[in-house]
Amino acid sequence: MQRSYAATVDTVSIYSEVMKRNIKAVVIEPSGGKGGEAYPVLYLLHGLGGNYSLWINKVPYLQQAADKYKCVIVCPDGGRATVYFDNPMDSSSRFESHFVQELMPYIEQHYPVSLDRRYRAITGISMGGFGAMLIASRHNDLFSVAGSMSGVLNLRPFTTGSALRQKIADSTCCSIDWEKLKNTRLIIDCGLQDYLLPVNRNIHKQLETKQIAHDYIEREGRHDWYYWKVAIDFQLFFIRKAWDEGLSN
Repeated sequence: MQRSYAATVDTVSIYSEVMKRNIKAVVIEPSGGKGGEAYPVLYLLHGLGGNYSLWINKVPYLQQAADKYKCVIVCPDGGRATVYFDNPMDSSSRFESHFVQELMPYIEQHYPVSLDRRYRAITGISMGGFGAMLIASRHNDLFSVAGSMSGVLNLRPFTTGSALRQKIADSTCCSIDWEKLKNTRLIIDCGLQDYLLPVNRNIHKQLETKQIAHDYIEREGRHDWYYWKVAIDFQLFFIRKAWDEGLSN
């Protein structure tokens, strides 16, 4: 265990029955977390080529953020190029099942997090932005808030000629069902110089056409950590506000 600021950072290793190996995650717990209070929980997904430790290494501010926003932050491992779904082409890549059936129950058994859907959120960067929306749409009974930062929100352009090609035969196996997110608070942001900006703008227009409520942000920035270090605070502010409104209901 590593201590910095007031929050604590754990690295946990969970044996996955569905993938037959140990998979790690980082868990950031706010100060006072052992006092019996059930905290809201944010699952924060990494992007292509990353792993469970990427967020805390790149953004150590997350330790302060856990205290500031009074929540537990969980950074799962989603593999280097898995897109967070159960791959029909590769039985060893079942990160969606691991996430829902193994990681979430482990967190809820070992950390003081709320079991109420209203106080669970999921977001991520790039590949993780897609993964967050995909998991939230497939398991909309689990999350009240879903976000994406510079997300690969449409896999169709990436099923040929990219690092994802070996993992995805086509996009029909893993498309986001936006209609199922109508009762989920959504936040999407992307940098004005990001190569994924056209994809994000197109999703924004689709959501407007479908009359699916969402917050959409464009601001200066590229597809890099300079952008995401700021973006996570925008997202946490949005998520905390949704949680507070849930508490007042």
